[in-house]
Amino acid sequence: MKTPYLKIIVTSLTIGIMTSCGGDATEKKETPQVDPATLETEETEMWGFDSMGGNSYQVPSPNELFGIIKESKLPFKDDLISTNSYQYTSSKDQALNFGRITADIAYTASYEKFQESITNFDNLRKVGDDLGISYVFDEMMVDRVKSNMDNADSLEVISSSSYQRIIGLLEEAEKGSTLAIIATGGFVESIYILTHMAPDFNAESDMVQRIADQKLVMENVLDYLNIFREEDRVLEVLEELQGVSDVFLNLDEESISEQMSSEDGKTVLGGNRIIITEEEFNDLKAASAAYRNSFANPNQG
Repeated sequence: MKTPYLKIIVTSLTIGIMTSCGGDATEKKETPQVDPATLETEETEMWGFDSMGGNSYQVPSPNELFGIIKESKLPFKDDLISTNSYQYTSSKDQALNFGRITADIAYTASYEKFQESITNFDNLRKVGDDLGISYVFDEMMVDRVKSNMDNADSLEVISSSSYQRIIGLLEEAEKGSTLAIIATGGFVESIYILTHMAPDFNAESDMVQRIADQKLVMENVLDYLNIFREEDRVLEVLEELQGVSDVFLNLDEESISEQMSSEDGKTVLGGNRIIITEEEFNDLKAASAAYRNSFANPNQG
């Protein structure tokens, strides 16, 4: 079952803008800490983008992908991302980098690098203000996030509970195309981080397989972008994304008729498995880096 990638896009969006709009993230209030187990969350099965035709486009959260890294006990690489602040002049670059920064926050937060996360929260606020989407947050949510800044689990639960409301507001404000571009930026950044975190290529490793499985995510991202392809900026994104999408779309699939065990000891049931070769993996690694670098630093664009 696919889970919503934009859950973490909006989770980080919520945390980032609320933290920055609320003032100093280190300021302590008497608001009690939130126990994630006591919070109600919405059913996630149907979360995703809804087109005007009623189709839902669901893609997984970077938290799920970065969880693979943590399970593999790989160390944090601080040279993969930057906390530098840049001025992006076009709405396309603003949306792409909004997605990129949210993925970066998910990455640093998953390793409990809260100072880096807080710095990027401020960067996220600046880009969010330029995009005109900070209006979706209220003061109560700001207070809850600030009082749980050092509790990553609580932050995710608090933010995910407001996911559907935020998506609804943005779509109601006719920002569906902006959401699609945000998703693209976050997805590309996630693939960039994962491929550069992966150790030496091994076709049987769980991480490599999970990266290959993102072919399905790529298809969903493309489907959602294509809804808005009449917009010049979306058409540009589709063209710029081609280096990454071509690698994914050309990955072969094989049928698995019986149970088998992966290198990591996990059981794989029958069905279809997406195959990625070392050459394709390296192509994906290079393509994701080239594209994210082209929009992350305006001096290179």
